[in-house]
Amino acid sequence: MAWWTLAVLLLSLSIVCCAESIQEFTSSTLINNVVQDPLTGRIYVGAINAIYQLDSLLKQEKKVETGPKRDSRHCTPSIQSCHDAKMTDNTNKLLLVHPSNGSLIVCGSLFKGICSLRKLSSIDHLIYYNDSKGEKAYVVSSEETVSVVGVMSTFTKENDTFDVFVVGKGYGSQGNVKLISTPILQDFGNWDVFEDIVEAPAIPVTPFVKKYRHNFRYSFKESGFIYFLFTRTRGGLHNKNFTFISRLCEDDHHYYSYMELQLSCGPNNMYNKAQAAFVSSPGKELARNLSASGQYGQVRSQDKVLFVVSSTDEDKPRSGLCMYPLRYINQRIMEIISACYTKNGKIGNKVAVDSPYTTSYKCSADFLPSPLASTPGFALAAQAVHTTRDLLTAVAVAVEAERTVAFLGTSNGKVYHGTVLGSGLYLYSISMVPVEECDMMKDCKSCMDLKDPYCGWCALEGR
Repeated sequence: MAWWTLAVLLLSLSIVCCAESIQEFTSSTLINNVVQDPLTGRIYVGAINAIYQLDSLLKQEKKVETGPKRDSRHCTPSIQSCHDAKMTDNTNKLLLVHPSNGSLIVCGSLFKGICSLRKLSSIDHLIYYNDSKGEKAYVVSSEETVSVVGVMSTFTKENDTFDVFVVGKGYGSQGNVKLISTPILQDFGNWDVFEDIVEAPAIPVTPFVKKYRHNFRYSFKESGFIYFLFTRTRGGLHNKNFTFISRLCEDDHHYYSYMELQLSCGPNNMYNKAQAAFVSSPGKELARNLSASGQYGQVRSQDKVLFVVSSTDEDKPRSGLCMYPLRYINQRIMEIISACYTKNGKIGNKVAVDSPYTTSYKCSADFLPSPLASTPGFALAAQAVHTTRDLLTAVAVAVEAERTVAFLGTSNGKVYHGTVLGSGLYLYSISMVPVEECDMMKDCKSCMDLKDPYCGWCALEGR
């Protein structure tokens, strides 16, 4: 995956300029993660063996080398006495801005996937790092192919509230099988920094690991819920991927509210494998078109919409962009939960809740041995509003003049430019960072012909 394309898309939304020169940052190794501090505009880039701190114009301020270091997946950190250790690359698995104490959460693949805290204003200042805490400090994964996403949150115990982050992690051949974990960000009582404070989560998936091999693509928070977007196969001989979104109440410290809903993109779920996603308000025009479609109910401009780019399972995959209003997602989730607890897992005499709850277990039981999930027949379907024969791996969305502008990145480093779509969604080209080329237009007609919501013509000034 061309992760640096994602960096370009994220930065393009924060730097709207008409400058002649194009700012650009290039890492010497593959980029895995990019985050931005919303307060300062600084950019943090997680790459193989390095973390970079950039200013808002992509100028490098700091660089920290995080590898290679002596390590072995078969040894418990600290690694000094490990005879199997050899020089190993460190793949950045997770970057999160921790604004309340001015730190950057950095998690890499070395030493079983432990994390560190670095100062946001100067990442070469290490706030916290400890490789001697054992298994309770393992947050991400030592395997490069295991995907990890996370989101900041808080945890309240009695009268104390403290910062945590909620992590979704796929399965590999090493480590534990926790699908979701909640590491703490400070020492509290018997808990150490980065220890998972949920000791017995209500998602005991050990018997179903083969079925629930999640490949996490995105996570976000909204209105008291935490959401995870991922793909997985159905296990056994079925290798086709399916896309799911899961929802968890943010204040549910045992994950009892965890629920998975399948998403379908394109005709007959043609674009079945989610690659990337972005959450944004739709703007008035797109909201009006989504409402008029009759598929999603009433969509307001202040609502949130999940934009997902997904691909086919082919060797040369095709891709599509689908949109799912969050209100529509929540409505379907509640329908599935209601079917489980009041209708024996059925809606209209059709099974709505996935196995094993309609076979070996009672759907409404207090103890659920596997995550509650919808069946394929009750997947939330959406039309593909844009398709391409390229592999789309990144999406970012902005609203300008009540119109929604999407930027789509491909696996070979291209950023899409496109045409006006009937849905009210617009695709435009950018050259790395700038999101418009308004200054190139020398008359009113050529400016208006762009149909670019970032551009306008001032008759008084003649530009």
